[in-house]
Amino acid sequence: MKPKEINLFDFIEGRSVKVKREIAAIKGDRPGSNIVFIGGMHGNEPTGVLALYHVMRQLEQLKPLISGAIYAVVGNLTALEKGERFIVNDLNRIWQADMVEKARNRDYHPDEIINEVEEQIELWGYLDNLLQTSDEKFYFVDLHTTSVKSEPFIFMSDTLMNRRFIKKTPVPVVIGIEEHLDEPLLSYVNDLGYPSLAFEGGQHTDSESVRNHEAMIWLSLVNGGFMKKIEVPKFKKHYHQLYHATEGNKKVYEIRTRQGLYPDDTFKMNAGFENFQMIRKGQPLAMLNGEIVKANETAQIFMPLYQHKGDDGFFIIKKIAKFWLGISYVFRRLNLYRILSFLPGVRKFMGSNHVMIVNKDIAKWYSVELLHLMGYRRKKKQGNLTLFIRRKFDLYGPWKRAKTR
Repeated sequence: MKPKEINLFDFIEGRSVKVKREIAAIKGDRPGSNIVFIGGMHGNEPTGVLALYHVMRQLEQLKPLISGAIYAVVGNLTALEKGERFIVNDLNRIWQADMVEKARNRDYHPDEIINEVEEQIELWGYLDNLLQTSDEKFYFVDLHTTSVKSEPFIFMSDTLMNRRFIKKTPVPVVIGIEEHLDEPLLSYVNDLGYPSLAFEGGQHTDSESVRNHEAMIWLSLVNGGFMKKIEVPKFKKHYHQLYHATEGNKKVYEIRTRQGLYPDDTFKMNAGFENFQMIRKGQPLAMLNGEIVKANETAQIFMPLYQHKGDDGFFIIKKIAKFWLGISYVFRRLNLYRILSFLPGVRKFMGSNHVMIVNKDIAKWYSVELLHLMGYRRKKKQGNLTLFIRRKFDLYGPWKRAKTR
C-alpha cells in the first residue's frame, strides 16, 4: 500500500515536511484559467516538490489577487519517499492513451498492480477530475532535475500555444522529445489540447535547483495570467535567477539523436560531460555493452546519464535559427500544411492533415525539414515508410470551442 502522506527532508530549511498527493489547491477571487504544477514524477528529484511546498505556502500566507486556480501535486509518492527514480517502472513513460484509459477505469488484473500503476491511477484520477470540472484553459508545468549539473531548460512539444506560454521565460528550450520517448505525462496532456512543458531546474540535490524551480513557478503564474508582476514577491529577483543561471541563453534546440537503453544493457557515460557541451563527430561519448559509442555529428550533448536508473543514455541536439522558427510560425498560422502532400514521396494518411506518410526512397532531403517546421515531429516506421504526426491542437485547445458554443 503506497503512503497517503510522506515525510520529505527540506534541505533548504533543514527540517522534515509532510507531503501529500495534493500539496495545495488555491482558487482565485476572479475567473480565469487553471494551472497544474507537478513535482516528483521521479522520486530522486525532490527539489520541484520542495519548491512547490515553499511557493504554495507563500501564496496561502500572502493571499494575493489571483485569477483562476492553481494546483500543486506530487507524482510518485512512494518513490519520492525512498529517494528512487521509480520502484518498478518509470511513471513518466506509461501515458499511452490505452494505459490512461485502463487507469481511468481501474481495468487492471491484480497481478498488474505494481507501484507505478497505483500511482498512475491515483494521479490521473485527480487530474481527470480537474479537467472534467472546468471548461477553462489548463496549463501544466512538470518540474524535473537531471543527474548532471546543468543550467535550467525547458522540454516541450512544438505547438504554438506552448511557444506562446514560454515566450517570456529566459531559459533555453529543447523540442522534438516526442520523436524519441515513450509517452510521458505531458505528451498525453498535449494531445488533449492543453499547453504543457517540463522544466528542468538543475541537478537533483542542488539547492540552486530549488531556487530555479521557485522562480519558474512564479514566472509561470505571471505568464499564464494568474497574477500580475506587482503581486509576485521580488518578481525581478526570480526573473534574474533564471536569466543568470542560463547566462541569458534563450536559444531553441531540437533533438537529433537519442541513445536509448534496454534493461539488460551495460552503459557507462564517459566522465566530464555537461548539458549543451559542444562535441565533435567521432568523439567517444560512452561505453555500451563493451563497445565505444561515438558522436554521429558535430553538435551538443544533452542529458548525459550519470545515475543508475534510466533508459536515456544521452541526447544530441542542435540549435534552430530564429529565422526558421519565424517561418514555422507563419506557415502554421496560415495552415500551409495542406501543401505538404504535393511534395515528392509525401502523402496524407487516410486523408488526414494530421498524419503524413513519407517514402524516404522518393522524398527529397528537405521534406522532413518542412514537416518539422509544420509541427510533424512524432514518427512511426512501417517498412520503408515513415508516418509523421502533428498534434491535433496547435494554436488553441478544446477550451476555445467550449467558450464559443
